[in-house]
Amino acid sequence: MADQRLTHGVSVAAVRRFLDDLKREFPDTYTEMTTEDACKQLVVPRTRQDNCAYVEQLRKQSPEHVNKATVFVSHAWRYKIADVLNVLLEFADEQARKDDGQPVFFWFDLFMNNQNANVTANLPPEWWSTTFKQSIANIGHVLLVLMPWRDPVPLTRAWCLWEIFCGISNEGTEVTIQLPNSEEQALQHAIRDSYKAVTDTLVRVQAERADAFNPHDKHMIFTAIESWAGGFSAVNQAVKDQLRAWCLQKAVGAVEAMRARGEDSTDAFAGLCGAVGSVLLQFGEHDRAIAYYETTLTIRLRTEGENGKNVAALYNNIGNAYDSKGEYDRAIHYYEKALAVFVETLGEKHLSTASTYSNLGIAYRNKGDYDNAVAFYEKALAVFVETLGEKHPSTASTYGNLGNAYYSKSEYDKAIAFYEKALAITVETLGEKHPSTADTYNNLGTVYASKGEYDKAIAFYEKALAITVETLGEKHPSTAASYGSLGIAYNSKGDYDKAIQLYEKALAVFVEALGEKHPSTAMTLENIGLLHDKRGDKEQACAYVQQALNVFTATLGPDHPNTRKAERNLRRIRGGTVNAQHASTQHVSGSRLQQQNLLAHRHLLLRFISSAVVYQSFAPQRNLLMRFLGAVAHADVDARRPAHTGSDDEDKKTGTGHGCPRGCSVPARALYKDACKCPSEPVAGWLRKRRRRRAAFRPCWCKLDDDGHLAYGKSPSGTAKRRIPLSSVLSAELAHGGEELHVAGPGRTFVFRLHAHSDTSLADWCTAINSRINATT
Repeated sequence: MADQRLTHGVSVAAVRRFLDDLKREFPDTYTEMTTEDACKQLVVPRTRQDNCAYVEQLRKQSPEHVNKATVFVSHAWRYKIADVLNVLLEFADEQARKDDGQPVFFWFDLFMNNQNANVTANLPPEWWSTTFKQSIANIGHVLLVLMPWRDPVPLTRAWCLWEIFCGISNEGTEVTIQLPNSEEQALQHAIRDSYKAVTDTLVRVQAERADAFNPHDKHMIFTAIESWAGGFSAVNQAVKDQLRAWCLQKAVGAVEAMRARGEDSTDAFAGLCGAVGSVLLQFGEHDRAIAYYETTLTIRLRTEGENGKNVAALYNNIGNAYDSKGEYDRAIHYYEKALAVFVETLGEKHLSTASTYSNLGIAYRNKGDYDNAVAFYEKALAVFVETLGEKHPSTASTYGNLGNAYYSKSEYDKAIAFYEKALAITVETLGEKHPSTADTYNNLGTVYASKGEYDKAIAFYEKALAITVETLGEKHPSTAASYGSLGIAYNSKGDYDKAIQLYEKALAVFVEALGEKHPSTAMTLENIGLLHDKRGDKEQACAYVQQALNVFTATLGPDHPNTRKAERNLRRIRGGTVNAQHASTQHVSGSRLQQQNLLAHRHLLLRFISSAVVYQSFAPQRNLLMRFLGAVAHADVDARRPAHTGSDDEDKKTGTGHGCPRGCSVPARALYKDACKCPSEPVAGWLRKRRRRRAAFRPCWCKLDDDGHLAYGKSPSGTAKRRIPLSSVLSAELAHGGEELHVAGPGRTFVFRLHAHSDTSLADWCTAINSRINATT
C-alpha cells in the first residue's frame, strides 16, 4: 500500500460526483446498494483495465479533487453506500459552517485502495501497529459513521474498532462520531425514554469477538491489538469511553435543540432534561445534574402538583446528586420530601417508599450517623420483606447495607451476620457466579481482615476471585489485581511461598494484559524479588528486582521514586551502597527517618513492657518485642548509613496496613500502629474520587495518615474504606489542566477531583503525596 494512499484524500465535490454517478448508473437500486455492491458494480469495472485505485483515475481527470487527507473515514462495508456518502456530505457541511472553514478531503478506503487487488496481503505485521497508526495520526481526524444507532455495525467489525482505537490513542487526533441526520430525532427520543438502554446498546464492544471480511486482516489486526499495552481490554475500554462521552454530548445537544425551538415548557422537554440529569450524575457532573433536575422539577410541579409521582422521583434524584456531592444534609432534605410524597400517595408499604428509606439510610451512613442509618435500613428491610419476600435481591441488598452500617460502627460480628444473610439470599436468587455475590464475599473478607482473622479473610477473597475469573476471565487486569491481593494477605501471614505463587500468577496476567513494560508488571516483579530476599535466595531476588528496575526506568524514568527504590533494593540485596550522586541527599532524609524510627521503636518497647501482662497473646507480643529490640540495637548504626528499603519495608509496600508479625493480636496491632506513628502532620479533607469501572465521581474523606497511607472513606469519623500504602504508589501527578489528581498504583490509577468543601488544593495534595513517597523510598 503506497504511502500516497495513506496520506491523500478526495474532495467533497468528488464524493458528491460519485453519488451522482451511482444515481445515474443505478437509478432504481442505488439506495439499497451497500459499499461492497458499489465496489463490485461501479469502482472495479471502472478501474479494472488500469489495475489502480479509483483515486488514481480521479487524479488524472481532476487533480484539484485530490489533496492531503484531513479526515479518515471509518465505516462498515455492509452500510448502504448512499447513506455513507450522505453522512460525509452532512459532516462536510457542518465543518464548512465552522469559523476556520478549512476544505475537507476524505481518506475513504473505497476510493483510496486498489479494489482489484488484496492490498493488505503482503504487509508486514508491524505495518498494522506502526505505519497505519501513524498514518491516522498524520491525518489528525477520524470520522466514525455510526448507523443504525440501535445496531451499530462498526462496533462488530475488527477494522472499524482498530481504526477508532488508533484515533483515540493518538494524542492530538480528533474522533467524531456521526449519525445520518435522519436518525438524530430517533436517537433524541430514545435518550429521553431510556438513556441507559441507549448506552447499553452502544457500549457492547468486544474487540476479541469482532469479525472481518478478510480472515488475514482479522488475524493481523488481532495481533496488533494483542501487542498493544492492555490488549483487547484496553481497546474495549477506550472505545466504550469514547461512545459514552458522545452519548452525553448528544443528550445535552438534544436539550439545547429543544430549547432553541421554544419547546422548553413541554412534558417531552422535562423528560429529556431528567434523563440528561441522570447522565450527568453518572459522569460526576453533580451541579449540572442538579440544574437539569431542577428544570424538570419546575415543569413537573406545574403539571402534576406537589404530590405528583414524577415530583417525588425527582426529589429522590436531586437527593442522590447532593449525596454524591457530599452535601448529606441537603440530600436528606430532598429524600424526606420524596418520602412524604410517597407515603401520602402510595402508603408505607410500597417499594418506592422502601427505596427512599434506603436512600436515607445511605445518606446518614455517609454522614457518619450510623444509628440513624441502621434505623432507616431496618424500615426499608421491613417493607421489602413484606412486599417482595425474604428471598429477593432487594432484600439481600438491604441486609448488605445493614452489614455496611455495622461495619462502620466497628460492630464486626453484627456486620458478619448481616453479610451472611445477604450472601445466602444473593446466592439463591442470583446464583453463585454473579457480581453481587462476589461483592458480598469481598465484604466478608474485609470484615474478617479487620478482625485480624486472615485465614477466613483469605477464604472469602478466594471465592470472590473465582467469580472474577469466571465473569471477567483469567487474563483480565482485575484478575491479576485479585491474585496480588491474595499474595499480600499471605505475605502478611508470613507464608512467603504461597505469596510468591500468587504474585507470579499476577505477574503472568499483567504481562499478557498490560505488557512487560508496564509499572504494574514492574511492581509485581519487585514484590517477588523482595520475597525471595526474605527467604534468603539472593540470586533470585537480584534477578527479579533487576527486571523491575529495568521496567521502572523504561516506563517511569530514572528519577522516579519507584525507580530509585528498586535501585536501592537491588544494591542492598547485592551488598552494595547507594551510588554517589544520590548519597548525600539520601543520607540527610534517611538519617531523619531513622531517628524518627528509633524514637518509635523505643516508645514501642516501653509500651510492650508495660502492657505485656494485660493481654493473653503473650507469645506474639514477645516475638514482636524481640524483633524491635533488635531494631533498636541496630538503629544507631543504621542512622549513620544512607537509608535503604529493606525487606522489612515489604509490610508497608504490600498494603496490609498492619506491619505486624504473623499471629499478632488486634490489640497488639493497635499498639504497633500507635507507637510507630511518624511525627509529621496528617493532611486531610474532602475530595471526589472516580468510582472503579465507572465515570462517576463520589465524595470521600481523604487523609494522608501518619503511618504512610493515603486513606479514604465515607466520612471523617468513619472507618476508612481503603488505605493505599504510599510505598506502593508509582506516581502522583496533576492531569487535565490541574483539574484531576492521578495516583497510580499497581494495576489501578485512583483519580480525584476537588470537592465543594475542599480546603486543600489538588496541587497541595499532589505535593504532599509526592513528599511522602520520597520519604518512604
